[in-house]
This record gives sequence, structure tokens and C-alpha cells, in this order.
Amino acid sequence: MNQSRMKRTRIAAVALLGALGVASALPIPAQAAATKGKALKSATSEIAALKRELAEQRALIDKLLAAQNSQKATIDKIETRTAQAPAEVPAPAVAQTPAPAASATLPKGLSWYATLDVNAASTDSGYGRKFTVGSGGMSATSIGLKGQKEVMGTLSVIGEVEIGADLSTGVAGNGPSGTIGDNTTFSSGGLTGTGNQIFSRQAYAGLASDTFGKLTLGRQYTGSYLAIAVEGTPDAGPWGTGLYGNAGLYLPNIGGMPTRVNNSIVYRTPAFEGFLKGFSAHATYTAGSENNDEIAKVNGGIGITDSSGEGYDLALFYRRKGLGLNGQTTDGLAVAASTWIVKNGSYNTNLHETGLATKRGWQAMANYDFGYFKLYGLYVSGWYAGGNYANGTGTLSDADGWSAGVKVPFGDHTIMTSFTKLDDKSYWDRDASIFGITYAYKLVSATWVYASWGTVFNGSKGAYSLLSGGDMVGAVAKPGYNPDGLMLGLLARF
Repeated sequence: MNQSRMKRTRIAAVALLGALGVASALPIPAQAAATKGKALKSATSEIAALKRELAEQRALIDKLLAAQNSQKATIDKIETRTAQAPAEVPAPAVAQTPAPAASATLPKGLSWYATLDVNAASTDSGYGRKFTVGSGGMSATSIGLKGQKEVMGTLSVIGEVEIGADLSTGVAGNGPSGTIGDNTTFSSGGLTGTGNQIFSRQAYAGLASDTFGKLTLGRQYTGSYLAIAVEGTPDAGPWGTGLYGNAGLYLPNIGGMPTRVNNSIVYRTPAFEGFLKGFSAHATYTAGSENNDEIAKVNGGIGITDSSGEGYDLALFYRRKGLGLNGQTTDGLAVAASTWIVKNGSYNTNLHETGLATKRGWQAMANYDFGYFKLYGLYVSGWYAGGNYANGTGTLSDADGWSAGVKVPFGDHTIMTSFTKLDDKSYWDRDASIFGITYAYKLVSATWVYASWGTVFNGSKGAYSLLSGGDMVGAVAKPGYNPDGLMLGLLARF
């Protein structure tokens, strides 16, 4: 054996003896070794489980990120398409959005509504042809708030307030300014300003029941006026009483028919069933101006008492569906009759009146829907009695009138025309005839454009102005002059 090999053998032997020495110096029990092995194995399993859980969570996060990216891509496409689209394309959707948002701001049971009417007209009342801008051709402009709250079963508390407005001037008021027949140089009128009477059209509250009807108190329409506005004239219904030549703007002057009355109590029956099916009634009592002194008060020749404006109005309605000439079901027949007894609001001692006159009158009307067209007929008679009114002021102290009209709808188009005769039997003898014709086109739901022409044929002593739903075409230049006008307008209900 050579020297190098012997040297390597000694080194290996020394290393082996050293290792055995260390092992003998650190003895490890067999059970501890086994426990240590199990711990290592358990730790390895837990690590593997944690890795699997982390992998699953990572997969879920990746899935959510992918969905988010997809949504973002869709939104980016929509925004890009909207930015590139013409401005008028989304207009209809935008126009309809505010209504639900506005309603959502009101308490449950409350709702806003509005009628907006604007027109441009060319008219002549004897002072030359004038161009005017008006607000109330087909219907007067108004804004209202309605409320209904159920209290028990079918019984509800109801209420309504309504403002009249003139969009051409911003004036709050109601009805045309001036007095029919006044001889002034005004070429156009507007709505009367009524001071702090903001809710000049309606303001009432009360109770309503499907079984017992409605009982309300406040400023309200009478049944007589609703009979004309709803049943008696071709432009009644969705438009309201307006348009040139409409009977509802003239015939209520006969007998001083009450239209809207303050301090009133109104009872409206539900539609009757059984033997009286189709009938309903509308009864009104007004306490008038509620003066607390029975003794007449006279100021500047104008006298009032505690009975000023007090009175009653009763209207009866009947409606029945029918068949038109085309064989389809139509609105059929509608009939109404009404009567009233109301004290005059004041008397004029300068015109030799001695006290309050009593206004009395009655009316009857009917219409029938034939499908292709609808016919209307109306008759009114009335008089003033007492307080020497007939020999004093005398205006329409005894008068009657009638009207006939027709409405012809075809698709979104409607043509309406009517002729009215007013016969003044007082010593003033201020007779007149009124004629009007209107074309209306429905743009969208509850929105129309219209053109209306009308004229008043005044008798030799008559001086009646041409009226629309909210404007007056100036008082005429002299008795016997025949005013006329043409207007183009837009009406929208919300």
C-alpha cells in the first residue's frame, strides 16, 4: 500500500469516529423523532390547503376584474354613441324624465297639473287691425295642485287649488279684462289682476266617497257652468271653453249665471245605478260676500248688504253610451239641465237701483256622438228681478240665447264650428250673433296646435267684444261694429 492511499484511509477513519462521537453526545428518543416527523407532515398539508384557497380566491378576483372591465367597455361605448348622436335625438326621453322626478318630490296623494296656452292673433275691433300675443286661446292658462288622502274605507279627504296666469305678461288672474260692451280704445285685453287672490280659478277642500259622493267647501265651479264647459259646446272636454265664437263665453251672461263662486258648499252625487243609471247631480250653495251688517252700505253709489252674492245653483246630468254611424260604441248621448237663484253682488244707486236684484235663469243642452261627428245644442234663459234693476242698470235684465255646433274628428285632426244667438229683451236691446270655426291638430298626447277664426255680428245697439279662453280682442269702437279675429296657438296639458 503506498503512502497517499494510507493517508486517505486515516482521514476517513478519523471522520467516521468523529461523527459517531457527535451522535452519541446528542441522543434523540425514537418517540420524539416520530412526533417531529408528524408535525412536519401536518405543516406541509396546511401549507398545501392555504395554497389551494389562495388559488381559488385569485380565480374569483380575476373573474370580478373581467366583469368590471366588460361593464366599463359597455359604458364607454354608450358614452361614445351619445356624444356622436344629434342633439334632438334624445329630446323625447329627456322631456318625459322630469315628470316622475317632480312627482317623486311631492307627498303621497298630491299631484301637480298645468294647462299652458299661447297664441298669436290678428284682430280688428274697429280701431284697425292689430297683432297681439295672448295666453288663453283654446283654454285659459292655469297651474294647479290636487290632493287626495284616504282616511277610512272609500272615504277620502280631497282638495285643490288652481292659479290662473297670463303667459304673455306674467299677470296672475282670471278671465279677460274689461267689461263686455264697454266702449274704450283698448285694442287687446288680458287677464284681470285680482290682487292677493292668487288661486282665482279654484280653491276648495272636503270629503269624497265612491258611495256617497263629494262634499267640498271653498271657491268652486257651479253645475250650470260645468254643463256648458263640459256638455254644451264643441270645444268642451280636453280643451276647455275657449276659441273665437264659443257660446260658453257669452251665454253665461244671461240671467247672471254663476260660474265660479266664493264661500260655497258643493255636493256632487256619484253616478246613480239601477232605475236612475246614468244620472248625477251637482248642487251649489254660496254664502256670497258674507257681509255681517244687514243694513245696506253705500259707498260711491255702490250698495251691498249681508245677502250680496248669496244663492243656489242646481244641475242634473245624464250620460249614456251609444252606437255611432260606423257601428262602434261612442260617447253616445249627454244631456244636462240647470237652474239658479242668486242675489246680485251689489246695486248702483247712481242708476236708480234701490236694492239687490235677484238673478234667475235656467238652461238645457244635449249632445250626441255619431262617431264621424258630434252635434251640440244649447238653450239659456234668464232675467234680473227686484231692486228696480230692470229700469236702472237694465243690462240683460231679460234675455235668452241658443247655440248649435258640430265637432268633426278624423285621426289627429279636428274641426269645430258653432253659431250662437243672444237676444236681449231689456230696453237696451243689445242683440248679437257669434260665429267661430277652429282647426286643431294633435301633436302628441294632450298637446295641440290650432287655428281659430271668429266674429261677432252686433245688432245696431250691441257692442260685444270678441273673446277667447283668456283674452279679449278689445272693446269695440262703437255699437253695431262687428269685431273679428284669427289666431294661431299651442295648447299643452301636463
